[in-house]
Parts: sequence; structure tokens; C-alpha cells
Amino acid sequence: MEHRRLDRQLVKTPREVLKRYEKWKDIARLSGPPGVRLITGFHDEALTGEWKGFRSCRPGDQWRIIYRVVSERLTYYVEAVTPHDYRRQSMKGYRPARKRVSVSVGESVRIVRELQGLSQNELAQRTGISQATISAIENDRVRLGVERAKTLAAALKCHPGVLVFPGWVLPTEAAA
Repeated sequence: MEHRRLDRQLVKTPREVLKRYEKWKDIARLSGPPGVRLITGFHDEALTGEWKGFRSCRPGDQWRIIYRVVSERLTYYVEAVTPHDYRRQSMKGYRPARKRVSVSVGESVRIVRELQGLSQNELAQRTGISQATISAIENDRVRLGVERAKTLAAALKCHPGVLVFPGWVLPTEAAA
């Protein structure tokens, strides 16, 4: 769920931050709060003071995603994506999150790799996949494939679906 004012905030947001926000949503949907915390580049942290009960993630150096999790339903309430502005806003006006920018499979790999603070060479050493192949994947010149996705996801500490299916939404009910 996103607050309705997010539309206005995200119009002014740099494209790279929007892409990282989309990746954050993918990771949050597929891996939950522990998965978000595993991505070191997000610097996920609990907030204090009047923001007690909320968390903050960093999709960019000065940008923050302010959110809270309702654990019984694993519902995320995104309050703001803002350049480090923690002024308290009203809790009314939430609606389902929507996709604002497309992220390719290669961009997904690059974004998560960068958030983990790894170079292509370091990722190549951890996975056994050559640096040239990782570069080709990130530039969408080579298909990722299931086995490579599993290998990269293990090294990047994320769910393979975060890399393979950017923007994929989990069904709300299981099939009968």
C-alpha cells in the first residue's frame, strides 16, 4: 500500500531511485522484511521518536523509503519516498502500490549487486560466472536463465524471483 501523496513525490524522484524503489518492492513482496534487511545497500533501520514503529530504507544516498509492516498480513505501508525528510504526515490515504518504472532483468541484477556493494569481479568470484557474462547479463545481451538466476540470487542474498521477474506480483489467493 502506498500513500496517495507518493504520486507527487515520485514525479520529482530521479529515475535510478525509482528503479531501486521498484526493486525494494520486489524484494519486500518475495522475501519479506528479512530479505530487505539482507540487502546491505538499503541500510534498513528502525526509526525512533514520532516515527516509532516505522522503518527506513535508502534507495539512494539521500533518498529514504519510510514504511511500516503490518505483520499479520505482511502488508507494507509506504509513507514516503523522500530526500531524507522525516516530517510526520497523516496516516490516511493509502492505496495499493503501482509500478512507476520498468526494470529489466539485467537492471535488476545490477541494482541488487550495487546495493550489496559488490563489483562485477567480486560477484564473478562468488558465483563462478565470468565477469564478461555478468556484464552481458546486466546489459541485457545474454539471458539470465534459471541456473544462473539461482546462483546469482544466492550470492546476492535475494530470492531468484527478484532477479528473474522484476515487478511480478504474487497472487493474493492460492489456486484451488
